[in-house]
Amino acid sequence: MSRKAGDGAAYMAATLAKGLDVLEALSEVEEIGLTELGRRIDISGPTLFRLLATLAASGYVQKSGSRYRLTLKSWEVGSKAVRRLKLRDLVRPRAERLAERSAESAHLAVLQGTGVVIIDKVEAVQPVRVDTYVGQRAPAHCSATGKAMLAFLPDDRVEEVIGGSLERYTERTVVDRAKIRRELAQVRTRGYATNKGEWRADVSAIAVPLLDHAETVVASLSLTMPTQRFTEDAIRKSFLPALEEAAAAISADLGRAP
Repeated sequence: MSRKAGDGAAYMAATLAKGLDVLEALSEVEEIGLTELGRRIDISGPTLFRLLATLAASGYVQKSGSRYRLTLKSWEVGSKAVRRLKLRDLVRPRAERLAERSAESAHLAVLQGTGVVIIDKVEAVQPVRVDTYVGQRAPAHCSATGKAMLAFLPDDRVEEVIGGSLERYTERTVVDRAKIRRELAQVRTRGYATNKGEWRADVSAIAVPLLDHAETVVASLSLTMPTQRFTEDAIRKSFLPALEEAAAAISADLGRAP
């Protein structure tokens, strides 16, 4: 996660870069203590304490006892950026139709660093559905949306995502890089990715990539649901046909040749 001074920014402000590392690390947890946060991002205690104090004074971080968490200010800033994304506006009508047709929640996600971020969501009509939200971040290596994008990225970008330490979230999480690469090859061949309880045990999803005129993957579109509704029959008869139809239409809107 950490940004190193020689990584391509001749005029990079090291302190600001460290502050951004702190924000990104905090976005991945509910709350965290100073020592554990320092280990995650390799920043010394005194420096990290000053950074957190500055972020708290600016309204981005809240301290509760000896633990820290993000405030909604980060979400407010991100939401303003999301509202300017033309991609979200373009996909929204297709996502609404997808959710209606499948009766499951549709998510639009983009890759950011080593994870994915949901930039839009259409709720399922089901009374029992998955608790997700716009702005939520998920690990790319064990989410359907992440794998759907990784499969169509250059090898060096994939290595950036899976080359470091991979966290195991459930007993189904794959952290072996060779196995992940084999799965990504399968995703490229069949055109879709799945996640059956790999990030959250009770949540499963199926996702497809969204490609533009240059055959570049720009986002992914998924259907997410409780694991008990994620059956092979439902995937074959309902989820996959609906997703493929939506993805083809969206990619055509992005200029991809049929």
